[in-house]
Amino acid sequence: MDALVQEIKLPVLGTNGYPLQDAAVYGPIHSRRYGYSLGINPLPVTYKFCDFDCVYCQYGWTPRAGSVARRTDEKLKSLPELISEIESSFQKMKAQNTPVDVITIAGNGEPTLYPHFLDLVAGLLKLRDKHYPNAPTGILSDSSQCHRPEIKEGLEMLDERCMKLDAGDPETIEKINKPIGGFQLKRMLEALRNLREVAIQSLFVQGSYDNTAPDQIDRWVRAIDFVRPRAVQVYTIDRPPADGGIRSVPMNRLREIADICQNVTGVKTEVFD
Repeated sequence: MDALVQEIKLPVLGTNGYPLQDAAVYGPIHSRRYGYSLGINPLPVTYKFCDFDCVYCQYGWTPRAGSVARRTDEKLKSLPELISEIESSFQKMKAQNTPVDVITIAGNGEPTLYPHFLDLVAGLLKLRDKHYPNAPTGILSDSSQCHRPEIKEGLEMLDERCMKLDAGDPETIEKINKPIGGFQLKRMLEALRNLREVAIQSLFVQGSYDNTAPDQIDRWVRAIDFVRPRAVQVYTIDRPPADGGIRSVPMNRLREIADICQNVTGVKTEVFD
């Protein structure tokens, strides 16, 4: 873990014209699905901090040693500092009668890389109970760390877990998600299978990279069937990706993929636009 953090901590400012989240608390953003969704970012605000280097990422490429032209000295916040910032934001929003329907841990990369993730979740739940007791909590994660016992424990304390799975074979994962460090697809799938009430989010792309070929979809569906999530959400890009040659997948193909998944696995599979 320390070696991974050393590799990915080199900072870079937002890329592709899409800004990074600039605080530990951002939003709320109104969506048709969740209402007013408040984001929690435990990661730096001046660079992407992730163990994937997805070709479609709206924040651009993950910075690696020796490859970043612009750097900052920003460090990960300590747990007391992060909790204090979250509480201060909650207090201000309550004073302004800001509506919050759901609270989601996400941010500028992979939130489960935060070194004190379990304690962060516990602290966040206390603040939720105090300020927004009716708001469910959730997370958007790339699923890479859910095999770690303390991460699993933290994830299962939340109300919802939206976990990424863009392919069902290592070769496609390497091309689309470009994991950094010792990634093992089999380990991740077993961890997802053992995680409580998981919703899988799968993003499909075409163009310079493609994970929509029939054989790729077949292996992805088999992985979904192994994991047995409560639901699958299928979607494509709607913001500028890291790789400029990527194209969004037509809606009719996304519906075909969703239908295949639901027919084979029996798991409810929806297309989100």
